Amino acid sequence: SCAGMFTANSMNCLSEVLGLALPYNGTIPAVFADRIRLAKETGIKIMELVKKDLRPSQILTRKAFENAVAMDMAFGGSTNTSLHLPAIAREAGMKLSLRTFNEISKKTPHLCNLSPAGPHHVQDLHRAGGIPALMKELSRKGLIHQDGLTVTGKSVRENIKGKKTLNPEVIRSLENPYHPTGGLAVLFGNLAPQGAVVKQSAVDETMLKHRGPARVFDSE
Repeated sequence: SCAGMFTANSMNCLSEVLGLALPYNGTIPAVFADRIRLAKETGIKIMELVKKDLRPSQILTRKAFENAVAMDMAFGGSTNTSLHLPAIAREAGMKLSLRTFNEISKKTPHLCNLSPAGPHHVQDLHRAGGIPALMKELSRKGLIHQDGLTVTGKSVRENIKGKKTLNPEVIRSLENPYHPTGGLAVLFGNLAPQGAVVKQSAVDETMLKHRGPARVFDSE
């Protein structure tokens, strides 16, 4: 995939957050030998999961989805995550509403300014510690549920234990965010009664408030 935090990389990172993919699956560049090693490790892990009878339904809990939304807000993921995460949740037998995205966005700061919104790229996030380091930062203030099970066979808490941010500009601290709220926001009103998703972290500040005529499109 390309190196921006577009749909493919956003969902790859969130698969890791959900507990369905091994650590660093979301950020290892394709050209790294680490990617080949991870592929082999994944094959071995799949066989272990079959033997243990550990299933996605045991991993995809409500808390796992809340973690995914929180991380989405922290790294400023694609607006398409608001389509894919609810779809996965539905398959897991639960509803993940757009209002949940808003609730979590309000309390989760935006810590990574990645392309196309900012100057950094996914490989920079990887070198800064990847998804585990970002999860560790959010966990400092209880913004991540840590007791959930993952495909490693361990809990989130065990997976992120000892992880550190290696570049505080790529993964900012909770005390020094790029924005105090998450990368996405959902707008509700007479123009969009069921909600409209905007990547607020990538929008010019002058666009955050608008008075005047609105042009509404019902498709891309």
